[in-house]
Amino acid sequence: MEFQTISIREFNEYRKRPDAWVIDLRSKEEFEEVHVEGARNIPFEDLKMYRKYLPKDKLYILYCDRGSSSLMAARDLSREGYRTVTVVGGFQAVVQNRQKHTSSQQSAAVDKNVDSREPRR
Repeated sequence: MEFQTISIREFNEYRKRPDAWVIDLRSKEEFEEVHVEGARNIPFEDLKMYRKYLPKDKLYILYCDRGSSSLMAARDLSREGYRTVTVVGGFQAVVQNRQKHTSSQQSAAVDKNVDSREPRR
């Protein structure tokens, strides 16, 4: 099984799917500071340990800080039969996308969650 890399725009569509789980591979501390709304935290270092608890009927949308760890994780999980996609640019791409669509006076984080979708006008 192969994995796919997706853009931030595609990420916003993929995460709406009922079978999708968004997985944040950053550290617990980074996740607690700020994360994508609805994401679950499984630090990259702990992924092997948690694999046995991940149902194979889900689509896993993986992101890390800049995208390299999520690429490795997506490759490894896909080899084991999981359906995976990884966000190009990682969490930094999410933040940049959000900042691009908000004024400099608004915060990209609300209640420690970043909603990567473009804000409603």
